[in-house]
Amino acid sequence: LGRLREEKGTWHPLEEGKPEDGNLVEVEIQRMNDGEVGEAQPYQLVLGQGDAIPNIEEAIKSLEIDGSGDFVVRFPDDFPNEERRGQEEHLHIRLDSRQHLVLPELDAEFAKSLGEFEGVEDLNEKIQADLEKEAEEQAESVVRGKLLDAILDANPFTVPVSMVDRYVESVLGNPEGVPPEKLTEAKEQLSPQAEHAVKRILAIDRLSEIQELGATEEELDDRIEEIAEKSGDTPAKIYANLQKGERLELLEREITERKVFDFLKEQSEITEA
Repeated sequence: LGRLREEKGTWHPLEEGKPEDGNLVEVEIQRMNDGEVGEAQPYQLVLGQGDAIPNIEEAIKSLEIDGSGDFVVRFPDDFPNEERRGQEEHLHIRLDSRQHLVLPELDAEFAKSLGEFEGVEDLNEKIQADLEKEAEEQAESVVRGKLLDAILDANPFTVPVSMVDRYVESVLGNPEGVPPEKLTEAKEQLSPQAEHAVKRILAIDRLSEIQELGATEEELDDRIEEIAEKSGDTPAKIYANLQKGERLELLEREITERKVFDFLKEQSEITEA
């Protein structure tokens, strides 16, 4: 409920006082390194959410609106850009404005603004049901992973490097402007996980083949009708959209994987941790 209220909240300006966590601030920052003063760059960020390094946020919090100051900031040792870790920079920071988030009242009007809810209690029940469903899906995902890993441990095999490479490329996509050495480094880092993922895919394919667990036309039709019922569209329209977007095979894959995991659970003894 708190997150939903934040999403529906509105930002209101504050005319005085120093910024604090949760405030939306607008600042101008100039770099002043090696005696050179850079051009002032405007930034907008919410304090306390990690949008800037801690030293910069601390500097901003020390300023009044329309105030400015010179600061020496240090990049943390765990900064994503390794080259900047531990480096210091001289900055001139000006605070142009700050705003605070005003949350809507938690009442029937708020609940109705989010959908067809009669009141807060009705909304709360829906949120609780969604959270329980999410927890069940996460638990199911863990079980599926452990079942597949057990099969792979009991039946070790190797996969062609070309398959691993194709999987890595599908994950990375076609990034523009990335230096070749960085791309090579990313591929090397992803390769172990990619190899494991490919093995899982092949294991599912082999199990579905041996146990004849592939998706049938009837099961595909039933799943499409289920999607249509939830979306309010006709099964024919859902089918056409899936076919147009080349997602029909993905739906068949989803059905096949569910059948494989149902089979594995029937053949396994699963205990709660």
